[in-house]
Amino acid sequence: MVLIIIFVLAGLWLLPGGVGAGPGLPLGSPPAAPSQVVPFPYFAAPAQVYLCGEPVPLNEPEVREALDREFTIEVWSRAQTTMWLKRAQRYFPEIEGKLRARRLPLDLKYVVLAESDLRPLARSGVGALGPWQFMGPTAQRFQLRSDKAVDERLSFGAATDAALLYLEQLHRLFHNWPLALAAYNAGEGRVQKAIAVQGVNNFYHLSLPEETERYIFRILAAKIIVEDPERYGFAIPGDQLYPPLTYDEVQVTLAQEAPVRRLAEASGTYYKAIKTLNPWIKGDSLAPGTFRLKIPQGSAARFQAAMRSWEQAVPPSTGPGPGPKK
Repeated sequence: MVLIIIFVLAGLWLLPGGVGAGPGLPLGSPPAAPSQVVPFPYFAAPAQVYLCGEPVPLNEPEVREALDREFTIEVWSRAQTTMWLKRAQRYFPEIEGKLRARRLPLDLKYVVLAESDLRPLARSGVGALGPWQFMGPTAQRFQLRSDKAVDERLSFGAATDAALLYLEQLHRLFHNWPLALAAYNAGEGRVQKAIAVQGVNNFYHLSLPEETERYIFRILAAKIIVEDPERYGFAIPGDQLYPPLTYDEVQVTLAQEAPVRRLAEASGTYYKAIKTLNPWIKGDSLAPGTFRLKIPQGSAARFQAAMRSWEQAVPPSTGPGPGPKK
């Protein structure tokens, strides 16, 4: 029996690929070497850049490297930057129209990319909300309604108007756009204090929180890529870009609470469509008051007629009746 076991082990030892197979008896053929190595593309930021018409001092190594960092991150964040380009086709025309009306630099439209990636419902961990990331107190300061029923920080048009007014005021305060943008991010008080303590009023030489310092360069990187996407490898077919939303805008005065479902039925659509067009409506109904609503295109006349009929058919709530006589 012992001899049989010895003979079996010896046979296994001598078989190709067996227990004793050495380096001269490989288990399989090695993989073929690639015939061609695909080079990893390198994209460089331009040597000269302007922000709101003001030159960026890229001759200073620290400034050049700060831009290079944000540009490299954004140019290789392929998914996110692709979404920027798709959303920009939808939202930039409205922002540009408002900038031209105020005679403000068109470069300010890139602020919304640094703020929210152009996500209309963006919410930060500290409570900033909407495409322009307003905090509650700042929203109130610029007359954006924010309460249990309505939050106009989520209204793209209203929030854009408020953001441009704020940026305009900051520019009047600081007299240049880099400092104004830094103040939009960090607050004007913090920027004013830094200027007073450091004796410097040049953003590129001012020591500010890292998030604020990077913020300006993220805006610049966004501008560089979005202005010439194909140069940096973003060749998106035109039919894959998101078109601007189409809708009618109506003013409605409600004498009583109106369910969103009722608003949808009056426009010939469904609940989600009304909430998508009007994300500032927080709940399932609108309280009495006057509002500007976006409704599906072509439905304004139907909506107004249906709402008049509904208001007449449903008497307003008068609250609890009188108590029993004593």
